[in-house]
Amino acid sequence: MTKQEKTASNRGEDWNVDITEFSVVLLATSNNPSILNPDFLQYNDIVDASQQIQEPRISTPAFSQVIFQDGLTVTADPDRVIFAQTRGRLATEDIVCPEIAKRYVKTVPHVTYRAVGINPKGFRRSGDGAPDRVANALTDKGAWLSFKDTIPEIQLKAVYRYSGRTIFLDVIEARREADGRQTPGILFQANIHRDITETNPQKRTEGLLSIIDSWKEDLSEFHVLVNKVLRKEAECPLN
Repeated sequence: MTKQEKTASNRGEDWNVDITEFSVVLLATSNNPSILNPDFLQYNDIVDASQQIQEPRISTPAFSQVIFQDGLTVTADPDRVIFAQTRGRLATEDIVCPEIAKRYVKTVPHVTYRAVGINPKGFRRSGDGAPDRVANALTDKGAWLSFKDTIPEIQLKAVYRYSGRTIFLDVIEARREADGRQTPGILFQANIHRDITETNPQKRTEGLLSIIDSWKEDLSEFHVLVNKVLRKEAECPLN
């Protein structure tokens, strides 16, 4: 268990999955990737000046990327800007990319942002039988679960549409490296997508910031959905 994982455990969080990646994606029209560089991010207080840059940095008219040593990555192309964090286990209070995304929007409000994606990714170790519960919850038992002496890797794609959002959920039997070895389990990855329909620039920016502000609610919804896949009805710890 890493230092961050121990810290998260000591905070008393009881999640059914370890959040290993969290990102905020801003879909845009005619975005200019070339403005994205470490100086731009730090001079405008979008990221803290003390954050260490991991080389190489890329800044071109077609694609730009800045990687920080703490697992934060900011990427831009003409269609989107992505603020992502990756770690063995992200506690809620470790997630800073939504706040960074908000600062970016306030610095560059003239871009025509057209949608927002809040994207949590979580991994469930299989040591407690999670794969069996997923298979039982999503499929009928049958001979198809074994073919030519092999067991299939089960993948599910589900789409939920409600309250002005669309949740795309992938459930994949996967492996993750931990402590120098491959750990089998289930990968849950979601894209919680909302379109921005406002045409007034100020209202569009306000709506965009409001959506990003709801990221904790989205993360809570993700955990509730994972609970249902795993046939667990316990309340999400973020509620």
